[in-house]
Amino acid sequence: MSSHYEPQVLTQTPQEVTQEILGLTKRWGKDFKIALAIFGGLFLIGIIGFVIRISGGLNDLNSWGYFMATYAFLLTTASSAPIVSITQRMVRSHWRRPMARASEMFAVVGILSTLMFIPLILLLPSAEGRRSMWFEWPGTPLVTDLLAVIFLSILGLALLWVASIPDLAARRDHDRTMPRWAVRLTMDWRGTDRQWKVLRGALMLMGALYFLFLVYVHTIIAADFAMALVPGWKDAILPTYHALSGLQSAFASTVVATFLLYKFGGFKGFISVDQFWSAGKIMFALSLLWAYFWMSGFMIYWYGRQPVEQNILRYLMFEAYIVPFVISVVFNFLVPFLVLLWNFARRSVLGPAIVGFSILFGTLFDRIRLYVASFSAGENTESLEALHPEPLSQVLPAVMPGVPDVMIVVGGISGAIFLYMLATKLIPAVSIWEITEGMLYRTRRTFLKRTIMVMGKPE
Repeated sequence: MSSHYEPQVLTQTPQEVTQEILGLTKRWGKDFKIALAIFGGLFLIGIIGFVIRISGGLNDLNSWGYFMATYAFLLTTASSAPIVSITQRMVRSHWRRPMARASEMFAVVGILSTLMFIPLILLLPSAEGRRSMWFEWPGTPLVTDLLAVIFLSILGLALLWVASIPDLAARRDHDRTMPRWAVRLTMDWRGTDRQWKVLRGALMLMGALYFLFLVYVHTIIAADFAMALVPGWKDAILPTYHALSGLQSAFASTVVATFLLYKFGGFKGFISVDQFWSAGKIMFALSLLWAYFWMSGFMIYWYGRQPVEQNILRYLMFEAYIVPFVISVVFNFLVPFLVLLWNFARRSVLGPAIVGFSILFGTLFDRIRLYVASFSAGENTESLEALHPEPLSQVLPAVMPGVPDVMIVVGGISGAIFLYMLATKLIPAVSIWEITEGMLYRTRRTFLKRTIMVMGKPE
């Protein structure tokens, strides 16, 4: 008979919590430095791969498919990750407190992904004279897509900054060596009632805007950089599937980051099974939704049986890109379903972490399937320039990655990790104010000869 799990109740004082988290933030351990050097080196290799690619010009879509897949992967995982903190703050959940900052910290990766998007938007053919979601409007999608991506990145950084102001102020008060520019970010925070009201209101407002713009960016990326490049590919479900995949990957990214902080970051005293158990339930539901939205789009083409529909299915799923498709189904759906189906796996630290790694692995291959295939088909410039392009008349061969492509994929993901690791040395990876506020709502009481947790709900 398994013992009853008791939720975590911290016994430290707020001052002890502040000192411990700030100490972990300022500590540069040997293992951390080695990992930072490795990912920094791989990031540099990715930059070299980009230089090799751009030396050939920006007029060959086929050569940039894996670069586009890497950008789409960072959008789906890192740029989507702040949604975990945003949504759970909106529903006033308390289990998310130790992992809220791990979610918000992914906003720094938006700097890298926005820079990656600039050559991609220059590659994209004009919407004029071809089918796209913009109905041949002049200047789109160049202006619209670029502004949306830039605004999403700025909004994510602003959200991270506002959420970090109390912690940066705590570091300012305890660390006299803090850089002057970082001190300015605290905005003279003193923790007054008015400042707390403004901060909470700003977080809710920016969180709602971020959620809306994230779904919008997923929509335009899926439409302009995938469907619009494949003649005859018209799928109203794909943008929804793309955004839903972003939600699934957001929880996966956050769970993986929280697991690494728990295992290697020294934050075991603040992170417990609560976070993984609760996030695992949501990942289980999102994995089922992933399968549902994929099946919804698939059935239309399967039962339509038009020649172009059959060719698109054969191209994207069953012939040319069958390997990344199978990998995606296995790691985005089957592994999460079969692992999280069991209570003992959900109610653990390792089970949801394994599922998180699985989802990230599957998402990478799913983005390779979608965008490498699209950029390969988009190389047929005649069909793109025609007002009514001919549908995909044959199944094109899969494009295998070259050495620069491997360098770009590995370097792009490593660059995201590198930026994230650097950010954890400026901003505490576990939110001090979220933890100390949560301590006010939890206590232990004796009830029928047992010690139980009592949770206060002031809202």
